[in-house]
Amino acid sequence: MNEVVIATFLAAFARAAAFMFSAPIIGGAMIPAKVRVGGSASIALAVATVRPPVSAIDLPLVMPGEILMGLAAGFAIRLVFAGAESGGQLIGLHLGLGMASFFDPSAGEQAIVTRRFALIFASLAFLMMGGLREAVRVLAMAPADVSTLSGAVVQLMEQTNQVMVSALRFAAPAMIAGMVTNVGMAFASKAAPSLNIFSVMLSALLITGGFTLIVTAPAFIAEMSGTAQRAIDALHIVGGAR
Repeated sequence: MNEVVIATFLAAFARAAAFMFSAPIIGGAMIPAKVRVGGSASIALAVATVRPPVSAIDLPLVMPGEILMGLAAGFAIRLVFAGAESGGQLIGLHLGLGMASFFDPSAGEQAIVTRRFALIFASLAFLMMGGLREAVRVLAMAPADVSTLSGAVVQLMEQTNQVMVSALRFAAPAMIAGMVTNVGMAFASKAAPSLNIFSVMLSALLITGGFTLIVTAPAFIAEMSGTAQRAIDALHIVGGAR
């Protein structure tokens, strides 16, 4: 095994490891570091044969760009999925599920179960729509140059601006249903002061919100598919495609 093969493998490993540690789900604290390192080595072995060779002299110059490219690819997916996670969090809050929050070790904070479901659904949609193939393509591409890295930074900034917009698209039906239910319960409390509003509020929120989510399920699925497609498009741009 000559030094060119080793240098090419190390460059591919650096990009794959940066991606594995920054991407959602696989980059969470619940995945052991040894598993991520082993996965990175396996990916590097697979893609090193199709990457342009890197000499040992150029390796110190190539490594920073490889690490930045892997981080950018992982964070691009994470930012797109952050919109789905935030939407899931808003859905849980407006359905009165705040009391059902738990500590999410992958996020390092309290999270409502609907947030976790939204992340899982977005991840499944991403895989079903060919996201894994696009991620491997980014990991197998040639060493990044300045123009590719600058394009990746621009893409990350654009995705940051879309997080709250995506969250509102996910949570809008549940937010409207929660607001209407709260207003209706306020009027009911005024009309019947003897009514124990706190005993029926949570049930009313869950019934109304659940019915709303069932009715708007096609729109939710379409938005989830759009989130997966935006993640794939972000990877496409980060990878240098135009």
